[in-house]
Amino acid sequence: MTYLDTPVDTSDAYTYYSPDQVKQMAYDLGVMAKENETFRLDIVSLRNTISALQRQNSYGNNLLANAKVIILEAFDNDDFDKDVVTNIAEALDISLTKEYDVTINVTFSGTVSVPLGFDMDCDLENYIRFEASNTRWGDGELECDLYSDGIDVTVNN
Repeated sequence: MTYLDTPVDTSDAYTYYSPDQVKQMAYDLGVMAKENETFRLDIVSLRNTISALQRQNSYGNNLLANAKVIILEAFDNDDFDKDVVTNIAEALDISLTKEYDVTINVTFSGTVSVPLGFDMDCDLENYIRFEASNTRWGDGELECDLYSDGIDVTVNN
C-alpha cells in the first residue's frame, strides 16, 4: 500500500464555528496583537534604559580611571597638596564648594500709597516682594527688584 492508498478519516477533519465564535476569536486575536505591541514597546523602552545606564556606567568608570591616574602620579611624586586634591575632584566631576549660613538685611525707605483702612503693621508684607541677585561674580554689584501687588510703592535712593 502506498501513501496515496492510505485511507483518511474525514469525519473530524473540519470544525465549523458559529459566527459568534468567529467574532470572539477575531476579538481575542486583536487583544493579543495589542498586548504583543505593548510588550514590544516595553522591550524597546527597557533596551533604551539599559543603554543609558551602560553609558552612565562607562562615564563613571572613565572618571574613576582618570582619578586613579592622578592619585598614582601623586604617590609616585610624593605630592599631595591642594592642587592634587582639586585635580582628583575635577577628574571625578566633583564640585568643591563650601556652604555658609548668612543673614542679609535689606532696608528700603520710600513712600507707600495704600487704600483707606489698610493695616500697615500687619498687611504690608503680604503685598511687597523683594528679589536680589548678584550681577557678576564677586564684583560687589547687586541688582534689586521690588514688586508690589495692589499698592503703589515709591523707593527713594
